[in-house]
Parts: sequence; C-alpha cells; structure tokens
Amino acid sequence: MVNPNRTITNRNGFTLIELLVVVAIIGVLIGILLPVLHRTREAARRAECTSNLKQVVMGLVMYSNESNEAFPTDSAYGGTAPAMHALNLLYPNYVSDPRTFNCPSDTSVTAATNAGIQSGQAFETDECSYGFDYTHTQADDADVALAADRPPGTPNATNSSANHSSRGQNVIYVDGHVEFVNSPLA
Repeated sequence: MVNPNRTITNRNGFTLIELLVVVAIIGVLIGILLPVLHRTREAARRAECTSNLKQVVMGLVMYSNESNEAFPTDSAYGGTAPAMHALNLLYPNYVSDPRTFNCPSDTSVTAATNAGIQSGQAFETDECSYGFDYTHTQADDADVALAADRPPGTPNATNSSANHSSRGQNVIYVDGHVEFVNSPLA
C-alpha cells in the first residue's frame, strides 16, 4: 500500500551543493593537469630546439668540410661582430630555413623577427636564438661546446639560458652531437 502522507516530488535539476561539488572537482583536476601540460609543452619545445640545433651542427660540419676544417668566423664582418653573426654564413647554403635559428622557448626571437633573416646580412639579436663560439675547429676535443641556447636579449652568450624554463640548455659539441645540459640550479 501507498502511504497517503508521503509526497512525491519531481527533481528537475541539481541542487546548489551538487553543483558546487562538481565545480570543486573540476577545479582540482585543472590544478593537477595545468603543470603537467606546461611541462609537456616545454618538453616539445626542447625537442624542437634540439632538432634545430642538429640542423645547425650539420650545416657547421658541411661548412667546415669545405673550409679546411674551420667553422664560420666573424671575419666576414670585420672581426667585430658578435659570435652569433658567424652562424649567418650557414644561411641559405647549408641551412635553408631561417626558422632553424629560432628556439621555440626563446621569447626574444619571434617568428616575425626571425623571418627577417636575409642571406649575406648578419643576424640581429632578435633573429637568432643561439650563441656560437667560432674559435674552435673540428680538430678540437669532441666534448668542447661549440654553440648553445643563448639567454634572451644577449647577442653572443653561450652560458646558462632562461629558455626551457631555466632548467638548462641545448648544447652543440664539436663532434656534432647535441644534448640537453641541466642547469646546476634546476
């Protein structure tokens, strides 16, 4: 038998408490996922930067093979240009895409400024993300650093970079390999 004192109500929606619980759960999930997504995005940028540097080192090796084992120098610019200007000697004969000289983590080099690279003209600081030490040759020890990410806004530094979330930098060695070197403070 049906209880006559019992009222039947139809629920057409959620209560305020139920909605607040759902919103809180979504907020917690977003809080957990955002740092993971940031690290994943930075890992992809680091991989693209490594690929770019591998293309640069291949260009450097081809250049040196045609230049008595010498890497490009700033002598083309009177010996007074920042070291990264010597990398311009690779474009377009050895590295054909100007985007290769842009680390995606470097905020001081944008796609628009990087597109301004022209053959025969020295790189400007907002056109190239990499520092280059042109004082070496292929005869140097294999573990000598040749080029690396440069800190944004500095023309020729090859020291620790603010790129890659300040965790380290990609480095090209004389033997042609590229590796990510962790920052000692990361």
